[in-house]
Amino acid sequence: MAVKDLPEKDKAIITASYGLNVAESRVILLAITVAKEYQTTADLDTLLGKRIEISATRYVDMFGMPEQPAYGLLQDACRSLFKRQFSYTEPAENTNLWHRTSHWVIDIAYMNEVETVAFSLTPTVIAFMNELEERLKIYNVQKVASLTNAHTIRLYELLTALNRKSKSPRIDIKELRKELGVLDHEYKRMFDFKRQVLDFSIEQINEHTDIKVSYEQHRNVRTINAFTFTIEMKKHTS
Repeated sequence: MAVKDLPEKDKAIITASYGLNVAESRVILLAITVAKEYQTTADLDTLLGKRIEISATRYVDMFGMPEQPAYGLLQDACRSLFKRQFSYTEPAENTNLWHRTSHWVIDIAYMNEVETVAFSLTPTVIAFMNELEERLKIYNVQKVASLTNAHTIRLYELLTALNRKSKSPRIDIKELRKELGVLDHEYKRMFDFKRQVLDFSIEQINEHTDIKVSYEQHRNVRTINAFTFTIEMKKHTS
């Protein structure tokens, strides 16, 4: 069934899922997988209030991420999911409508010693787990399954957020490093940053995702201090 043919509440949560970034969508998809392992009956209500635990190791196993950045990505995704919300309408008993707003998760927790996050899904998310699972599996298989580097995922998120414009605004090198999660002591030479982070990530994005990217570098006299990105949707991608 196409999204446009779904009832309003179903449509709202599926549409909201398109706004999730890569790490968030992977956490929700993995949470649904774990939740189904907890199920003792077909009744989804048994999952209400159930705390779902996800370890960095489980995340690595499911998505092929290198172990080192996985826990950090999990924590970041949980924090951002906790802040996200979506709205929908629901018929009242009469001809009026309830205008509702829901979150993705109720609460979040971390256990640093074993690199594990935990949270409870909201009732609305639980009610539409099967529809969400189908949609998120398509997204992760078709678009970002091959992005296994944390910097690459963050660059993809940055570029897709800018995708309404064919050319990005000029991004200062310090801001770009921050957006990509590159620490101050990492890749301090521009040569290393470009070769091991920027060029590597763009090669992966161009090969494995739904966008094609190139960049232009800007100099302050002789030093590169900013980049501008050109972003195109691949024509063969639906």
